[in-house]
Formats: sequence, C-alpha cells, structure tokens
Amino acid sequence: MKKIIVATAVLAAFSASAFAAAVPVTNINAGETKVAAEYSLSKKTAQDTKRKDGFGVSAQQGVSDNLAAQYSFNKVHRTGADIKDHQLAGAYAVHPNINVYGAGTYVDMGPKQNGFGYQAGVIGHTQLADKIEGFAKVGFGNDIKGTYQVGASYGLRPDIDLNVYYQYDQYNMNQNKTDVKGLHAGVGYSF
Repeated sequence: MKKIIVATAVLAAFSASAFAAAVPVTNINAGETKVAAEYSLSKKTAQDTKRKDGFGVSAQQGVSDNLAAQYSFNKVHRTGADIKDHQLAGAYAVHPNINVYGAGTYVDMGPKQNGFGYQAGVIGHTQLADKIEGFAKVGFGNDIKGTYQVGASYGLRPDIDLNVYYQYDQYNMNQNKTDVKGLHAGVGYSF
C-alpha cells in the first residue's frame, strides 16, 4: 500500500506539467516499483519548423520475475494542438536481455483526432559498462504506427538511475499523420 501511495504522489506531482516519453521496461523484478520523469530536450514534429519541448512520466510495477506493467503519460508541444498519449503496457521477459510488450493506447492530437489503439514490440537491453545499461525498443501499432528508441541508463545509486535516449514516433489518427522525434533525458527511482 505504501508503494502505491508514493507512486500516486509522484505521478500527481508531475501531472500538472506537460509530458513526453518513457524509458522502456528493461529489468523486471517481482514487487519492485519504479517511477520516472523525463524532459524532451529537442522534439521535432512534422508540423513545426522550430524544435519544441515536452515532458514524460511513468510508473512501472514488477508483477513477477518475468512480468511487469507500465503506465506512461506523454505530451509533446507542437503548433496547433499538442499530442497527448496514455499507454498501459505489459512487458514479459523472454530472455535475460529481451522483453516483448503489448500495450493499449489512447492518443489525443486535437479535435476529431483522438482514439484508442494498440501497440506491440520488443525491447533489447544489455550492460555496456559497470553502471551503464544500453537499451533499444521497436514497436508497431495502429494509432502509434511505429516507435523506435535507443538509449542508455546510468545507475547513480542502486535505487536511482539517470537516462538519455533518442526516440522516433509516427502517429496516425483518423488519417492525420505526424512524426515526432527527439532527445530525452530523465531520472528514475526504484523502491
């Protein structure tokens, strides 16, 4: 119960801001909760000539040693209407360095450009150095047609990690297509 209260408080604290993406589920540990917040340093959308920013927040829960659930809320600023997406994903470890995931999504890109969808994909991760883990993610679906992500996490402490990654998303809502790409940096706390 204490973990749920702390995770809810952290998510509520960040939800007053704008948000943008999440580090994928890599290491899965039964009973472990992880909350994270991120800032997109330089987002580029198809509608904008200038780079925009955004933020992201996520919460992850290890259900077993092979299964985890992750919720993320993402918002990207753009000219016209911002892109907001909610994703609830389940990740399953099929190998010590490979997870598969399936997700339900809700994307809002403005008036008459919103809806529910799905996405599925694979996440690869490996230790690059003593405290550095590299990861890559690829996913496909109907409202978020394609997601590609590559990055690394640095274990500042056993319960705190810093991350940086590049992500590309291709959205397609009611025949309105847009690409979003950019660099993200953030922090995660596990308990």
